[in-house]
Amino acid sequence: MASTTPSDLDLVRRKCLDAAWVSANAASLHLDPNARDPTSHAKLNPWLRSSLPTARFQVNDARTYNPTAFTSSCGYREVVAGVGATVDATGNVVNKGRIAGTFVAEYGGWASIDLTTYVNVILLQEVLGYDVSFVYIDSSSQSTARMSTSARGQCTPTHFNPEVWSAAHASQLDQFASAASVSIIGYYGRSGHYTLKANVDQALQGRNLSRGFSSDFWREYTLADDLISFYSMAKHDRTRVAYPQHCPDGTGGCLNGCSKSYACTLYEAQGKTCMLVLMMEYGYDVGYIQAMIANNNVPAYFCFAGYTNVGNYILDVMARNGSITFYHYEPDMFHFDHPGKFARVAWPLADPAKVALATGSFGELGYVVLTFVMECRWYGNASTNPLNVDFPQLNLLKYYSSILRNDPFLSHYLDKLQLTQLDMNTMLQTLSGYNKNSTVQNPTFNAACDWVKANYATWQAWPDPLPLCSIQTHVNYTISGCTATSRQVAFAWSQPDPTNASQPFVCDGGVTTLPAPLRTSRACDWLTTNPNVWLPWTLSPPVCDSSFFAYTISPCTTTATRLVTFGWLLPTEANSSVSTECINGIPLPSNAVIQCDFVPYNSTVATAITAFSIVIVIGLLVLMVLIVHYRNRPIIKRSQWPLLLTMLSGGIFLCVYVLMGAGPPSYSTCGGRPVVVSLGYTLVFGSLFVKSLRVYLVFNNKAMKRVKISLWDITKVLLAILGIDMGDIISSLPLKNLLVTLVGIVVVWLLVDFPAPTSFSSPTTEFVGTVDHVSCHSSNFIFTTLSIFWKCVVTFGGVFIAYRIRHADSDFQESIWIFASCCIVFVGGLLMMALSYVATLSPPAAYTFESIWVLLLTAIVMGLMIGPKLMRLSAVAPAETTSKKPRTSDSVNPSRFSSGKTVPVKSRVQVVSENASKGDRVSSESQSTTHMTTASTTLIVGGQRREGAVGSTSFRLAASIVPQAQVMHHPNGVMS
Repeated sequence: MASTTPSDLDLVRRKCLDAAWVSANAASLHLDPNARDPTSHAKLNPWLRSSLPTARFQVNDARTYNPTAFTSSCGYREVVAGVGATVDATGNVVNKGRIAGTFVAEYGGWASIDLTTYVNVILLQEVLGYDVSFVYIDSSSQSTARMSTSARGQCTPTHFNPEVWSAAHASQLDQFASAASVSIIGYYGRSGHYTLKANVDQALQGRNLSRGFSSDFWREYTLADDLISFYSMAKHDRTRVAYPQHCPDGTGGCLNGCSKSYACTLYEAQGKTCMLVLMMEYGYDVGYIQAMIANNNVPAYFCFAGYTNVGNYILDVMARNGSITFYHYEPDMFHFDHPGKFARVAWPLADPAKVALATGSFGELGYVVLTFVMECRWYGNASTNPLNVDFPQLNLLKYYSSILRNDPFLSHYLDKLQLTQLDMNTMLQTLSGYNKNSTVQNPTFNAACDWVKANYATWQAWPDPLPLCSIQTHVNYTISGCTATSRQVAFAWSQPDPTNASQPFVCDGGVTTLPAPLRTSRACDWLTTNPNVWLPWTLSPPVCDSSFFAYTISPCTTTATRLVTFGWLLPTEANSSVSTECINGIPLPSNAVIQCDFVPYNSTVATAITAFSIVIVIGLLVLMVLIVHYRNRPIIKRSQWPLLLTMLSGGIFLCVYVLMGAGPPSYSTCGGRPVVVSLGYTLVFGSLFVKSLRVYLVFNNKAMKRVKISLWDITKVLLAILGIDMGDIISSLPLKNLLVTLVGIVVVWLLVDFPAPTSFSSPTTEFVGTVDHVSCHSSNFIFTTLSIFWKCVVTFGGVFIAYRIRHADSDFQESIWIFASCCIVFVGGLLMMALSYVATLSPPAAYTFESIWVLLLTAIVMGLMIGPKLMRLSAVAPAETTSKKPRTSDSVNPSRFSSGKTVPVKSRVQVVSENASKGDRVSSESQSTTHMTTASTTLIVGGQRREGAVGSTSFRLAASIVPQAQVMHHPNGVMS
């Protein structure tokens, strides 16, 4: 594989401005490279430094990233050399290097554009900080197309052409004029008609001429034929001055590489000769010089030899002391390689109005060929191009792609880039000297570099100052300690200076030094999402506010309170009352005391409530023992003592409910309290309901049929109430459906929407902040509402039944006590609701009030329901009033009877209470006379029914009438 070397363009990258230049310039201009503005801290001489070692910025142009750009498949024809380009031994580019993100500059073709390009490249790479790629062009006519996003711009994307002769390519450049920004480069360009300075001197002397002529003035060529003969075409070898490839036949009036004026045609018709004007390329200033000379009636040939051949031939004419006129332009190296050797021929001054008439054509009318005596000649015709004045002086233009407008730093520099005519002449003169020195490897670069070094005062104003450094834009930070108690933020320049990492590379002034590491209490997520808030803290500490301190809340104490302790998140080691991360602002708040959400087990209140509850439970247990002990007493027996025990059990459950209210909410207490309170309340008032229901069903039997309602039957009703399902026919509820009926509101509640302990935060009034709370929470209130509703149904159902049996004997009905109990519960509930809405109680106070109220109501209801029965334990039972021998108590006391008519009957009587169970049948046999109020009894005597009412007690008397039997109505409802 053939070896490659870096391209000449790559060899000189960042090789101009060195430390020696900085020192020399600083000394000669009395400048301090490190001096800074006291206000902005920006360098006063930011560009007085050695060449940047690497690029600061990139050109954001998607075209340069196109993989097909500068490839033959895309139609690329120009030679490109990017960063790192290599060439072979012949100088051909082997590897075009990196082009993406670089500034692509057009260059090549003539010295002035190359010098301007190098001046620009040196400043871009070594001062501003952009990498540059080079594209060699042979014409500026397609510059705007290459700068556009058109097909050509996609294949050969470029950004800048520093020298465009717009008059020569106006029509082509205008096709993509919107793709580029245009302004003058500063120095001017001008084409013209030249002759040798030696020829001017000879003509002035008039040697071999009719007189002295000024060959550098156009009118002399029209006044006499002497100068025409002096510069005659016949003195030159046509093969050396006419090359058809530079002006093909039929192009611009050319034939065999030459065209001629109409005056020349006329001259030759008279047997005279025409002067020679040596031309370069037909495409240079098309038709201008031809029309100018022809329209001033000067007989001339215009022969095209190409740029190089023109230069060589002129030097050959100079060497043999010949005479010649030629087309040339400035600025160009030819004039600086041979200073003082050439003179410009002055033609009529360039009138803008006349210049504007130029059509850019010549020879458009073709040729006439005549033949005289075997001799063939060609003749030029007149041109329609009316131009007859000299070339104007052109302000050469710089074009740069509009894409660069997206980079103000770069585009502002390009707008200001200007070189004067003296600047260009100086560089061309320097370049001419370097060209003569074979040891200089890149004369053009060296000439441009010399100018840059010598003209710091000129170009230092072209770049805008770098932006002031800011923490937000030019500093990167890393956060550590995300799992620790504090975070550490370290800082580094986003682009540090390669020669000094402690200094920024893409900014100047503002923040000149990196901030010290920042220690903060803020979380990593907050730091990541709020850099604009905390980055200014690196310059000055923030003002203290509530976000810089925290508070801790202690567990509940025995007084049901919690201590709130405030402290800085990052206190100083010497004084914990001072923060290390903020200053001034609000002081650290004083500690505070708040109420607990619950009453701790070991608190005084919980102990007292527990003791009170135990006392109530013991009292209820004592009552249960007494009821069991006296279960055969009439008042206890007729009060259905098993249901009394059930009611007392409900009271115990209510006490358990109070006991479960202490301590923090848990799954057991959150789920257990609804179960216990529902079970307790329903057992109390459900028992009262079914007790009254049993009495009602017996005593409200209008058909007077035999009704048997056992304790099990009424227990099933109570279980159904507990299960929130009364069933179809109470008396026929099957045992297998019992479990189904027990699945009620509370069970569904716990299964569907368990009131789990839930944490939430809410503001507190004791200090500025929030407190975390834990409470039993359900997502829906419907189950609580249904449970309360069902309890109301049971309660008011019991009240209604009690009202219906209000006339029954007091041994069987408890209407007054049920009414009283319901009223107490109702009033108590209203008081609790009113208090909860009117007053805001602390959790301990609410627990205390609720617990005492529940316990008192439980005790009162139990007292109302059990107390009267215990007071009547000594009442006489029917079984005790019936015996084989008459007792004194068996005698009828008329004063104790109800008003009615007594009927003496001698019979054998069996009396069965309608409220009795199997074992509760009351019977009596007696030989005494029975007195009965016929309005209060139903008798079956001798097989016949006799109906009546005695007080409120209904009964059935069924037996064969036995003489001397005595049936009486006792005021207490006892039948004997």
